[in-house]
Amino acid sequence: MIVLKYKNKDSITQMQITDYIFGVKKYVYVMSIQRDYRTAMKLIYSVPRKPKQKRGRKKDITKLFYKIDRFIKKGDLTPTKPQYLRRFRDVAVVPESEINYEGIVRVEKLMLKALSGFTGFFEHIIICNNFSYFDDLQETLEARDISFKNRFLHDIIIFELSRIHIGIDNYTSYLNAIRYFQANYLKTVLHDPDYFPGVNIVSHAMRSIPLKALKQFFFELLEEAYEFKIVKNRILIWDCQFVHSNSSDHFNKEKGSYNDPEAGFCMHQGKIYGVGYKVSTIYAYCSNRSVPIYCELFSGNIDEYTVFKETFKHFFKLGLERPLIILADAGPYSIEILRWLFEMGIIPLINSKKSIKNQNIMKLTDNFYVNMDFIPSNWTKEDLILLMNIRSEIERQFSHIIVVYHARRANVRGLEMVSKHRYLILILDLLKINTAYKLGRPDLIGKTRIFTMTKGVDFYSVFPEIAKKDGFQILLPEYSRNPTFLRIG
Repeated sequence: MIVLKYKNKDSITQMQITDYIFGVKKYVYVMSIQRDYRTAMKLIYSVPRKPKQKRGRKKDITKLFYKIDRFIKKGDLTPTKPQYLRRFRDVAVVPESEINYEGIVRVEKLMLKALSGFTGFFEHIIICNNFSYFDDLQETLEARDISFKNRFLHDIIIFELSRIHIGIDNYTSYLNAIRYFQANYLKTVLHDPDYFPGVNIVSHAMRSIPLKALKQFFFELLEEAYEFKIVKNRILIWDCQFVHSNSSDHFNKEKGSYNDPEAGFCMHQGKIYGVGYKVSTIYAYCSNRSVPIYCELFSGNIDEYTVFKETFKHFFKLGLERPLIILADAGPYSIEILRWLFEMGIIPLINSKKSIKNQNIMKLTDNFYVNMDFIPSNWTKEDLILLMNIRSEIERQFSHIIVVYHARRANVRGLEMVSKHRYLILILDLLKINTAYKLGRPDLIGKTRIFTMTKGVDFYSVFPEIAKKDGFQILLPEYSRNPTFLRIG
């Protein structure tokens, strides 16, 4: 409240918006005193007033006054302190007595518990998860007159996951390797162990499977991860990864498009990536583990603002738990995005562009800049740096897709087919995470190079060496064995 006292006329009392929000605070100024007069006039005219009428187009009068949300204390979105937001409970260890899966014998359970160097068989991924989903899917699709040429979709999916797991970027190379080594290493988990599918049948099957069906399988695995308390949507990290389409980078003038008409030419920060798609992925950060929870693909030439907004609009429609924090790089930064998330009760830790000068930007480090208008007022600079450092975790998640799975370039073209290609990768990651939990080895969650052996290995040659590395003493006498080559029996 401002009170202006005059000698020759009545005093003037002016209430302020803050009086209604935080309680009345009275300021009295005697207008005959020059110092009080200047202070009062400066205080009153600090709120923008409607200027004198000028010739020309009318201005929006609402922009000349502060809105009420300017005076409301912002940022009190969560009472949890930043140091606790980064803490997550360890994943529970399933006792050996509860590991009851047909096909896993007692000696395998003992090795999983006793030998830290033993990271499981690839067959465990199939045994511990519901691959009958693909039998039901095949039955449904065949009822719609979609033929799989008397082959099992169940087996084809397993071979595709195996190919990705090994890191062979296309099925032709995978088939050539199998023919060369005469391997029959997945015999125990296949419906038809005597048949190895060719390129044509695999290509036909992958075109026939709806993308929606692969997404549903992914979300069923994700639901299990929530049930096992492996993942929590408290802190989400978002970023884009470019995947090159199986297409030339040259524009086809005759067709008026690239060889993949749904793909777009991508450039980012002056670097040319080529023709392909932006893979927009959301990971849930949970301390020592990060779990993929949503993915969507866009043409390579679409800006990151649009990609970010569309991805999270579709993610929020799933009805999953809303996060407290969303981390992202500077690509989608805008006041509109920050306000959109802030109004949903989410703290947007989106790295600002350092060139911005007319906003409330704080420099945290040489690489981190944050708009403080959307940050809790009691968070310190050190708190923000610790949280912003989490964003680099998504780079590590993207790294193994290229380094281990060799998936920089898709072996297919078209938005739907490339989306299937990426969802198979994310399904494999979730399968490994859930299987590690089910086998009582949560220490394997987050590691990529696990379940890298198969039951086709020569047991007596391989496992004594693993036991030695883990500190066990081998009581059997020393012996040597020649390599065992796998053959179709």
